[in-house]
Amino acid sequence: MEVTGEEEELVQQVKKWFTCTEMEALVQTAVQFADANCAVFEPELGEHKLVYTQLHNEFKQLFEDRLNSFLASIGATPEAFYAAMEKSANEGEVQTMAELMYTCLQYEFFCQIMCERKRELEARQAAGLPPPPPAMGGYGGPKEGYSGPA
Repeated sequence: MEVTGEEEELVQQVKKWFTCTEMEALVQTAVQFADANCAVFEPELGEHKLVYTQLHNEFKQLFEDRLNSFLASIGATPEAFYAAMEKSANEGEVQTMAELMYTCLQYEFFCQIMCERKRELEARQAAGLPPPPPAMGGYGGPKEGYSGPA
């Protein structure tokens, strides 16, 4: 199927939002989320706990909520965006954006990032350094009703 002008414009708007406007805020949100939740990750166990999946789903929801809010602000639906992305996926810059979005939301990548952040924070603590200052904006901590692992 051929991409319509409207679909191309939608994908370009999201691309601009994602790569130019929102990238720093998304990174800050990810760091805040990792700082608030990475302590439960235990890579030395060699197995994955159920809480990892729960946190991954919560993390994906943070991203999806931001994307959906942006889409709503420009009068588009997630369904329209995903359909346009599917049609545009073979175009160079769009393909790169799609791969980046996809990778960031993958479970294994998420677990790797969480474990790396835990190691960074533990190394700072072992060196007697204070924790890094919280990133500005974005994630405000665990959602109400979620108290972490038992």
